[in-house]
Amino acid sequence: MDRRSFVAGVTLALVALAGCLDDDGDGDSEGDDDSDTSEDDTLEVTTVDAPGSDAGTVTIPDDGQVQLVNCVRTTCPTSRGMLPRVGEARDRLAETYDVGLDGDVHVLTVIDESSGGSQSADELADWWAEQDGDWTVGVDDEGAVFDRYDVDGTPTTFAVDGAGEVHWRDEQGTTPNNLISGVETALEASDG
Repeated sequence: MDRRSFVAGVTLALVALAGCLDDDGDGDSEGDDDSDTSEDDTLEVTTVDAPGSDAGTVTIPDDGQVQLVNCVRTTCPTSRGMLPRVGEARDRLAETYDVGLDGDVHVLTVIDESSGGSQSADELADWWAEQDGDWTVGVDDEGAVFDRYDVDGTPTTFAVDGAGEVHWRDEQGTTPNNLISGVETALEASDG
């Protein structure tokens, strides 16, 4: 193996371990997040017609609902690796809670299209099908979700209540159990 191949391999391994960073990438890992939108307005995310997802829009936050928001980039291998865990958490949450657009819990993957080339809705639907996604997928065209919720690297996943308060956050990937625990923390806080 020549030096260039070795360096490329090490770089790819570091990206896979560290997630896909943006700017300084100094985010926290698992734990509570004190961010609160405290704004009356919501963010609108354009959703894609893809497996488990209908074309249209959803808002973050959504009053009366806890959302598990998984922020990704299609070019990030760590983001892609996180998707099966989000899917497993969604399936397990659906055994106990009403999960869906109008449910108590809504699982949403948001793709950042603000940094790099954008893809057509058909290309995103194909990518989503290749990832075995089966829940709502949307596009953050201008990076508003990433900006509001201080997403510096992907994957970043957080549980937000209907008022926009983040009760749990993970950066760079976690287990389905932790995702479920994060949603339950947000549900308990919004009930209390």
